[in-house]
Amino acid sequence: MKTHKGAVTVQSFHYDVESPAADVKSDLQIQIEHPDFKDEKGNNLDESEGKIFQVIIPFEIHPENAPFKVSGLIGQVVQLVGFEGTQEDLEPKQVEQISRPVVEYIETLTYQVTAVAINRGVSLNFTAHSKVEPNEAMKAAQEKKNKK
Repeated sequence: MKTHKGAVTVQSFHYDVESPAADVKSDLQIQIEHPDFKDEKGNNLDESEGKIFQVIIPFEIHPENAPFKVSGLIGQVVQLVGFEGTQEDLEPKQVEQISRPVVEYIETLTYQVTAVAINRGVSLNFTAHSKVEPNEAMKAAQEKKNKK
């Protein structure tokens, strides 16, 4: 799927000291929205090439035996060239494809911050086999669509 991508934006990123014995957490919730984007003149953005979506991922991660946790909210605007459906029409593979740059940003930021904070970069590796999936609202919308 061809896409036009905006910059990845960091709305928040928190690094906190955490006991290595604390519960392991790997919570990334992919949200894909079709907000009412406007240009500088207040007109709707041109979607003649395809729908424009905003990928937003709130996250909270505490790796096993790590002395820290990270959390935050990172997103990106993408235009799916030739796609005219709604976010509920996206296949899981498409959701993974358009959300991957944001997930990679979380991985990169975590590595860079831990390299400074604890003198060793910690690599996170969220792959297709990881439990990174659409949030509950998106799942419910997809299920509702599939029942029609």
